[in-house]
Amino acid sequence: MGKTEIPGARARLLGAADAVCASLTSLAERLTPGQVPEFAVSGDPSVDTGTEPPTYQYTVRKRVYVRDARPERDAYEPGLAARAAALLAADGWETTEEIRDPRPGTWGVVVTGLRHDAQIVVSVSPVRDEVMYQGRTPAVALYEHVPHVRPDPVVTPETLRPGYTLCYECDGLGWCPGCEGRGWVLGGRPGWGGGSPDPGRLGRCPECLTERVCPICRGRGSLPFRVPGG
Repeated sequence: MGKTEIPGARARLLGAADAVCASLTSLAERLTPGQVPEFAVSGDPSVDTGTEPPTYQYTVRKRVYVRDARPERDAYEPGLAARAAALLAADGWETTEEIRDPRPGTWGVVVTGLRHDAQIVVSVSPVRDEVMYQGRTPAVALYEHVPHVRPDPVVTPETLRPGYTLCYECDGLGWCPGCEGRGWVLGGRPGWGGGSPDPGRLGRCPECLTERVCPICRGRGSLPFRVPGG
């Protein structure tokens, strides 16, 4: 069955991307006026398959070097992150500021702004004399949700072969009884990268580990009948 696109959803996502890029441009013009990147999205949006239905969003990321942006000043301006937070707050973003250990390879201060489920992140590195601008649109469902339908069993009591009995785990379903053949369940195990289960997100089925078939009968729905003690 093909996917049915939600009318107007893609246009809303592209509009949100334009708005995030405009906000980033406005911020950079005031924060690093000598170095304003061109913010634009390209290609397909990323997809989050942990939601039902899956959601899509665009992310844009640009890096500037403070030394090039402010040649008349020191390479690193200690108040840069604070000014970024103040500018975002003035634009109506709810801001937080995280101070990290400014070691090589890390960002010393990360300022995050949230507004209407969109996100802007400004990362400042006093070690590398860099500023990273990032923007992310809200997550948008582009396609109608298709409810899961429990599959028909591969074996029933009427279709059992002689000498076989229904699988005690799936009762003839053949598919994994935990996920009914989807491979994913709400609150399941996170992706292969690890992490903690989230009851509100889809994760790997803990019974079949995305193999989809019953782990006992391996999809046959039945098992050879054995007489106890035989």
